Amino acid sequence: MTEAAARGPMVPVPATMPELAWYEFVLNEKLLEEHLSQESPEPSPLQLIVQFLQEAENQIAANGPSNEQSQQQQPTGQPGSSPTPPQSPGSPVGSVQSSSPQPMDIDLRVVEPPAVEFTSEKPVTPPLPSGDNKKVRCLRLLALKVAAHLKWNLTTLIKGLPVTMLHTLLTELLKSTMEMSPDAAKYTDLHFDVLSEDAVFAAQLYHRWSILTLVKHSFPGKPVKSFMQVQGQSDPMTTMMQTESIINNLRDKADISVDNLQRCIQCGKTIRMPRINSITVPSEYQDNPVYQWELGVEIIPEEYICQLSYDLGTYFFYRESYHHALEMFRETKDLLKHLDSPTYCQVKEQRLNGYYVACKTLKESSAKLSAKPESLYRRAESARRNVFRGLVDILIEDNVKQELSNAYRANIEDELASKESLTFTFIQVSVCNVIRGVMEGKAFVSIIADILEDADIATIKFLVKVLAVALNGASFVQKTNLVTFLWHVAEAAPPHSHFIPMVLQSDIRNHFTGYECDQMRKLENGNKDQMSFGTNLDDLTTVASSYPSSRDSSVTLVNVEHQLMFMYDGDVIHHLINELIVNQQKTPAYVMQLNEKWRLPFEMLDIIRKLPPSLEQAYAFVLIGKGCHCMEVKIFERARNLLMVADNVVSQLSYTLSKHVRWQMMMVDLQQFFLNETFSDNSSLQDLIKKVKTCITAVRLGQDIQPSPDVLEHCSAFLLNIRDWTYLMNMENTNSGHIEACRLVSGLLNELPSIKNARKPARELWETIVTIYSTNAQHKRTSSGRDSAMYRDSQLGILPRDFFKLFLQKIKEPLALSVFISLMTKFYNILKDDITVEIYSDYLAIWPSALPNTSGIHVGAVEEHVSVLMQHALQKDPSNSSWLRTQADLLYANNQYSAAMKFYMEAGIVSSEFFSNAVPKSIYDDNVYRKMMKCCSYLQCHTQVAVLCQFLDEVDYSTAFKALQEKNTYDAMDSYYVCIWDISILEYLVHLHTKRGEMEKRQSAMRALTQLDLNSNNPEDIIQRAVQIRKRKFLRAIAKQYV
Repeated sequence: MTEAAARGPMVPVPATMPELAWYEFVLNEKLLEEHLSQESPEPSPLQLIVQFLQEAENQIAANGPSNEQSQQQQPTGQPGSSPTPPQSPGSPVGSVQSSSPQPMDIDLRVVEPPAVEFTSEKPVTPPLPSGDNKKVRCLRLLALKVAAHLKWNLTTLIKGLPVTMLHTLLTELLKSTMEMSPDAAKYTDLHFDVLSEDAVFAAQLYHRWSILTLVKHSFPGKPVKSFMQVQGQSDPMTTMMQTESIINNLRDKADISVDNLQRCIQCGKTIRMPRINSITVPSEYQDNPVYQWELGVEIIPEEYICQLSYDLGTYFFYRESYHHALEMFRETKDLLKHLDSPTYCQVKEQRLNGYYVACKTLKESSAKLSAKPESLYRRAESARRNVFRGLVDILIEDNVKQELSNAYRANIEDELASKESLTFTFIQVSVCNVIRGVMEGKAFVSIIADILEDADIATIKFLVKVLAVALNGASFVQKTNLVTFLWHVAEAAPPHSHFIPMVLQSDIRNHFTGYECDQMRKLENGNKDQMSFGTNLDDLTTVASSYPSSRDSSVTLVNVEHQLMFMYDGDVIHHLINELIVNQQKTPAYVMQLNEKWRLPFEMLDIIRKLPPSLEQAYAFVLIGKGCHCMEVKIFERARNLLMVADNVVSQLSYTLSKHVRWQMMMVDLQQFFLNETFSDNSSLQDLIKKVKTCITAVRLGQDIQPSPDVLEHCSAFLLNIRDWTYLMNMENTNSGHIEACRLVSGLLNELPSIKNARKPARELWETIVTIYSTNAQHKRTSSGRDSAMYRDSQLGILPRDFFKLFLQKIKEPLALSVFISLMTKFYNILKDDITVEIYSDYLAIWPSALPNTSGIHVGAVEEHVSVLMQHALQKDPSNSSWLRTQADLLYANNQYSAAMKFYMEAGIVSSEFFSNAVPKSIYDDNVYRKMMKCCSYLQCHTQVAVLCQFLDEVDYSTAFKALQEKNTYDAMDSYYVCIWDISILEYLVHLHTKRGEMEKRQSAMRALTQLDLNSNNPEDIIQRAVQIRKRKFLRAIAKQYV
């Protein structure tokens, strides 16, 4: 006799010859206990349960439903029945079915169960019909005996048995112990106080299984593979559909199971767990089973309540009811401490602790989220709709939290400026915005001077209040900015404003030392001439970042050195330097080293150092250093004023230095134009062009005084950006790498868009740029004359590589940027030499297709500069679809798939108005779609891969089908089915989900397949419209995910 020994749920295996066959246990009941008492019985207990229940199913299927129905209709206690064996109190009464119905025959309709009457009389077990029905009951009872041997361990049973079989097993236990029908025990609220100890055990075991099965099936599992049906075994697909039906039923009745388990906890009675010898199966000498429940093991309330609390906790955790789950786990922990060698409770303490910590954390997180106050933006919008009531308090709070953008706050201020009835509110909002700007270290011209001059007490009190709140919540850097600003205001405040007394009476004084408070009182008492050297109310333009890195608590404005840090008036600076050098006997070198942020260009620094030490030397250095620093932090007007004063000073010291200072002033104009295309007062674009060309002429004529490379970089980039290409094309033999690079690229730009005419100047530019990245490894010789292992990289190009990288970031003209992007990406593609990661850009056809010697190229520098150039280009024009695609290709080549998808989607969005129109082929071609498919595949979004396969000119079915077969998918899965228009893919999905038994997903695929607009008999325009609708819907969906 050969039978397939089941090794797991719903997994058929080849037939083997077991040591013992199932029928031997039927013929000899004692054999079962002997077999199970072995150390490693073969077949195992779980395999025996599967064999017994499988054979019972086969017997029912072979005999048809007639016997089952007739058995169910047999009346209780009919005449002529054999005498009933002795029963223990509380044994079940009522009709006994020979077997439970097959899972496919379970009636899942919600019906009102009949009223159940409880009795204390001993149950009467009806006689079993002879023949196969008796055999079926015997097999199921044998399965119960094996489960009793396993101590009804649900963890083991759920892991090792299919859902259908475990459902049948527990239903059989209910029929054997309960005084009511199994359906009533499953689907009604039970009164555990009147149930027997054995019935309580069976009921709680079934309802435990119900909720644990729901938890287990909430996690993804391995799909069932399709095998040919083996004789004597259930069809795997039929079993899958039965399982789905049972799970849906359990899900509908989950609340009843939870309620019954909670009732069981509250009843608090001792229950009895059946043992293997509590059940005697029918035999040839005895037609009815004998139940000896009194032989069972008594389970104290603490033990089973511990187990039930743990199971309820896992269910509540699955339902994300973390508060209830935490209560259950806390109860479990308390009870588990008092259990010694439990029989029924199988709680793992380590897993319990993990659940407990997780619930505690999640509960705290959810509490914080639920208690999270309304955002400042919503509150500000509500205030705007309510005539701006409460808006000022919101802005004061936002000064610390900084949730609202500066643009939003500026819009509010502009809106209030037009409302004459809200003048005071407008002033308050303006003050709040000023303080916010101070905290961020940004440049602004404040209205504080007007407030101090008007000396309105209410407004000044409000200013002090805002400063106090900001200081209390500010970070270290923000506090430094605020303190610096406060000193400026204190110096500038007129006596009648009473600003300083208000500050000293407020909480602000806690942020100053006693010495500093005394200095403020001196300011109030009229000693400003000694303190500030004539600080003007108009000089309240504040930028914290232009000051020293921090203001030490012991530093005050009485200290001359620190006054020098903060002063930008030429006369005051001269007075302070005179104080240091003449009165305090400091050297000029000491003054020039006071602030590390006073950095001069090398050419100017070299000249100043060669001057004889004097007050004028230090004065010139400080003026130029402060001017360069202001230019660095983009305070151009102040930088221009300082450099003008410096020019007047140095013109008497050095003509060469004076010329460099004027070129530095021109640099201020160039940087201002590059930043926002504005000019200084009494200046224009033509004036700036004239200055730039005069500077370049000095280089072209080879004059003795030459501008620095930094100046030439800005000049040549400026002419390139304003499209003065004809002038640059004539700049030959200038001996300047920046000018030469601009000359070559101007010649190319002048020929575009003609590809044919552009090839010659493109080759010249190509060869020049290649030399920049070429290396000449020179070995360093030791003292003995031998080559050492060390070598240095000798650069051969017209510009050092670092200079060329900085030059690329000065270009903002779109066509020039496109040419350099095209050149660098072509360079990159040749070095990579991998067609699968080739980067797209415009004008690729004008460049050579190969390099004579790639081994002599610094590949790392090329990769870095391509990345820097793309970041710079997208900062200048974030909506250039071609550049966005190039950036996406670059990220894809570097295996940054999520970022690549972001830029692919952005390229599609800007070129099609968020996919309202078709994406141009120049942006989305087959190459891009395949790269997007690979990105999604690496991100394990396999359904997206399958949908994208349709976008190709020829649908890639093999890739689509392979993607849909993937088990672990992290995307919206069947939600994307409505975006599939290819009938073959939809039909495959229906087949795949049917084979896996995934009925809900199968229905999703069927709904997508039966859409009327996908009918192949529709006109072509209807079909194309359906395709475009689905494309647009899918692209917008994934754009929300990646962008």
